[in-house]
Amino acid sequence: MSRPSAGMSLHQRLEAASDISGLSCISEDLIVSCLRKRFMSESVYTNIGTNSLVTVNRHKLSRHNGKQVSISTSYFQLANNAYYHMKRTAQDQSILIGGETGSGKSENRRLAIKTILELSVSNPGKKGSKLATQLPAAEFVIESFGNARTLFNPNASRFGKYTELQFTDRGCLSGVKTLDYYLERNRVSSMPSGERNFHIFYYLVAGATQEERQHLHLLDKTQYRYLGQRSAIPARQNGVQDDDANCFEQLKVALKTIGLSKRHVAQTCQLLAAIFHLGNLEFTVDHGRDVDAAVVRNTDVLGIVAEFLGVQAGALEGVMSYKTKLVKKELCTVFLDPDGASDNRDDLAKTLYSLLFAWLNEHLNQRLCREDFDTFIGLFDLPGPQNMTSRPNSPDQFCINFANERLQHFVQKCIFEAHVDEYQNEGISHFVPTVSYFDNSECVRLLQNKPGGLIHIMDDQARRSHKKTGHSMVEAFGKRWGNHSSFKVGVIDRSGFPTFTVNHFNGSVAYSAEGFLDRNLDALNPDFVSFLRGGRLHG
Repeated sequence: MSRPSAGMSLHQRLEAASDISGLSCISEDLIVSCLRKRFMSESVYTNIGTNSLVTVNRHKLSRHNGKQVSISTSYFQLANNAYYHMKRTAQDQSILIGGETGSGKSENRRLAIKTILELSVSNPGKKGSKLATQLPAAEFVIESFGNARTLFNPNASRFGKYTELQFTDRGCLSGVKTLDYYLERNRVSSMPSGERNFHIFYYLVAGATQEERQHLHLLDKTQYRYLGQRSAIPARQNGVQDDDANCFEQLKVALKTIGLSKRHVAQTCQLLAAIFHLGNLEFTVDHGRDVDAAVVRNTDVLGIVAEFLGVQAGALEGVMSYKTKLVKKELCTVFLDPDGASDNRDDLAKTLYSLLFAWLNEHLNQRLCREDFDTFIGLFDLPGPQNMTSRPNSPDQFCINFANERLQHFVQKCIFEAHVDEYQNEGISHFVPTVSYFDNSECVRLLQNKPGGLIHIMDDQARRSHKKTGHSMVEAFGKRWGNHSSFKVGVIDRSGFPTFTVNHFNGSVAYSAEGFLDRNLDALNPDFVSFLRGGRLHG
């Protein structure tokens, strides 16, 4: 690890400082200058002691004479320290990865896993060696279904991911467990302008064989509403790309590696195609019917979706054109107009995709997870804090920002306060200078305090959703937290919903109350449950 020498100029010392903790007279300005100098000299990894690392994303591969340059040893050293500390002390370890969207979290997480695999795989033919092949395949599968191109990142995670690498008492890899947090399911039917849906949709459209395309009724990509082709961004960026077809071939290999049979792969593609075609269903009103409810205009597409889901076309049309609601403790059927049926169609598509994603994660855990391991290294990666500009911030952004707020709070406590008690016990606390930092404890209290935090109020309102609305929720927020420094009641938005602003650690974010109570329940539509129980995929 390089340290600046006394004879260097300030500019040279900043470039040479691979560990910020080695600098004297540390300040915010000095840290920023150090990171900038190192970034400009292609040194993007900078240590903060032995347990923390800062990286600045270049958004490019470093190359020298046509060959990719090896990455700084700093990141490998961090993963190396975690592994050998676990092996030496038999204590579980965690690597927390946080940062802005597009900061390179997922790539660095991948590097950490690669390093740990190289340290822990057993001899060829053993369990660990097989896992060393299965784990990258599993990662590619989950990324294909859970990542998407955004304005800031061509491979952005749209869900939180926890990966637990499990080891024997000798430090050999024995199993892997994956947990997901809050998949951005709204992206299935609606994505910000200039962005793409989940990768898998484009992989399938670009890479399906002629036989598969014929079976799945796949037409030109511009025919599918869920691909979001109407954009000012060039089609090459927003639509199907050159490498999507290759990625589909890689995905098939990866699915086989993690143990999916050809039949399961075919059924997965069929379900994805059903979601494609769902998005193209159009609704109108048939005034010749006794019931003034929406009906499907393009019945040929309805037949394709019904066939793929293994249900009757009439049942599929019905589940999209009505809703069962609880009115004064009685279940009532509410028939929907074309706009309401379109919303129901999108909800069904999002439900199908969410269930598919959950099933894939469950399959991976059944194949790779072990119960009889000794220690583990957990890697936690969240999507970065979000603040939408093209549309109102919704429960999706609220949940991701809340998780980032909690992560920031935890990391701050670990860095700045974890050793205070130890210093006091050793009688050296008066020799250690107090470090001032931005403490986001008040924002965390605002969000999760029980009773009375925003989430607690939201839960209470959602349980009584037949009596409560977004207006009543924001009114309750303001009544409890109106004078809090991290909260502010806003104006009514264009859709007629009240707004509120939370001052997060990374800036203020204004949220629209639209859909908060319904999304907070996050319950499967009971009509969909009854409907899907009667379906059967064929493949």
